[in-house]
Amino acid sequence: MMAKSNRLTQSHLALINLLMFQAVWWQSVLYQNQSLWLSVSLLLVHFAISSDVRQDVSLILKIALFGFAFDSMLMFVGVFQFQQFPFWLLAIWCHFAISLRYSLAFTQKLSWQINAILGGVFGCLSYLAGARFEAVLLPLELLSSALILFFAWLVMFPMFVHVSRA
Repeated sequence: MMAKSNRLTQSHLALINLLMFQAVWWQSVLYQNQSLWLSVSLLLVHFAISSDVRQDVSLILKIALFGFAFDSMLMFVGVFQFQQFPFWLLAIWCHFAISLRYSLAFTQKLSWQINAILGGVFGCLSYLAGARFEAVLLPLELLSSALILFFAWLVMFPMFVHVSRA
């Protein structure tokens, strides 16, 4: 499927999406809410070159809102603490949601078991890295936090991949 510009293939879109997601993740972790201008700008760039804006918005509404609500619940029960309300975290969730159709599209061909392991490991590592850069505080022991995040992402990631197939 070709993008609106008729010059960008799905491979191009996947690479652009990967670079945008990495830029958003790093900017957000390093500068938190001060990075929102970049995150929102890159989201608008994505929509300008998207192969299907409607489906991307649908994924944001399904996955990003669920993910942010889940993270908010973890914040409420004391697994996470933030210096200020993390609007930047919602931006990361938005970019992650659309990544499932582009740079993470390969996961749609994997079994749910492989996706569970990938989600458990890399979802957990993402939060632990954020904590290392002091974007999020993990008030529980490191092992307890890691186990909670591992098992949450062990379940959530295959679910997100399944939702992104529709």
